[in-house]
Amino acid sequence: MKIYGSIILIVFLSLSGRDMHAQSHHTLNVGVLLPFYTDTSSTIAQKQVSQAALDYYAGLLLAAEDLNKWNISVNIRVWDQQKMEESDLIKLPKSDEFQSLDVFIGPIAQKPVDLISTNLQHTDFLWVSPLTNLRLPKTVQNVNFFGHDSIRVKGLVHQLKLDFPNHTFYLISDNKKSNILKYYKKELKNAKIGFTEHQINGSRISPKITTKNESILLLNVSTPSFSRLAQFSTISRKADSYIVGDMDWYDDLVPAEEIDETKIIYPSMNHIDGQDSAALEFTRRFIQKERAEPSKFAFQAYDQLFFVGAHYASTGRINIESLPKAGYKGLINTYLFKKTTTNTFTNQGIRIIKSEKIELAPLENNDDAK
Repeated sequence: MKIYGSIILIVFLSLSGRDMHAQSHHTLNVGVLLPFYTDTSSTIAQKQVSQAALDYYAGLLLAAEDLNKWNISVNIRVWDQQKMEESDLIKLPKSDEFQSLDVFIGPIAQKPVDLISTNLQHTDFLWVSPLTNLRLPKTVQNVNFFGHDSIRVKGLVHQLKLDFPNHTFYLISDNKKSNILKYYKKELKNAKIGFTEHQINGSRISPKITTKNESILLLNVSTPSFSRLAQFSTISRKADSYIVGDMDWYDDLVPAEEIDETKIIYPSMNHIDGQDSAALEFTRRFIQKERAEPSKFAFQAYDQLFFVGAHYASTGRINIESLPKAGYKGLINTYLFKKTTTNTFTNQGIRIIKSEKIELAPLENNDDAK
């Protein structure tokens, strides 16, 4: 994956005046409201949130550097939510700096959103919820980069249907009453994908799956990652069959020698390809500037601002209705936006992580080798 190639695709798929916009110089005014400040009285949780915010900000700065190569000057105005009272949040929309924004990023909780929304005057900007799913005001264009569970499930089912159009689906769960199971069943039906339901009980699947079909998917919902041990025998000898893990499996993975990992598919919101040249270059630059390894929040910030900025470069403005309909693969996240309500788009992009089998060539006989 080359992120620059993805951006070129966005630029060339945009409006008819794309060449003019890509060559013209633009200024993008970005506001960021996140909880940065901590002191000796801060809790461990508060310090962790603060570090995530600082990493996110550092990722924004690297994205701004790269957007400058596209003739986009990014001015970033930062507000520290930790130092703002409720009255400050209510007054914020009236400030000249806020009213000059093209993009507003943050906050990460619903109450500050509601306080800011009460006095919203300037509405010609894009409001971004960067790290969590929030109810943003419909009076402005807004994007949730991380959607509700139902949106994530929709994205996964959409991707599986594209990748495995001829496979038979088996829905594997350990709780018939979980809300997320309802989402899976709904989206599978909406996608016109037939399936049967099964439960995982200890080391057994009930009812037992008996089929001669060589192309099946065991789609897991709210099951623990170690349950793949009990499922593996069902697909191990089928040439084109796989276990699709729950969305939490990849982050809580314990290797198991008994399993051929090429037969397991891990859905994930966040995934960095350790062999990707762009991700490696981002890591090198981040370490050079921050003297520390980048967290996932730094990668997320880069992807989000670079995506929005590239869209701005290609159109000369930010219009949520003209966001690219095709999926976009960034350093850590994949973006596929769905309009959920008026002026609101939510990302339903999912990463499908699958190990590839590595064939080792036999060593040639060499009498001189020692």
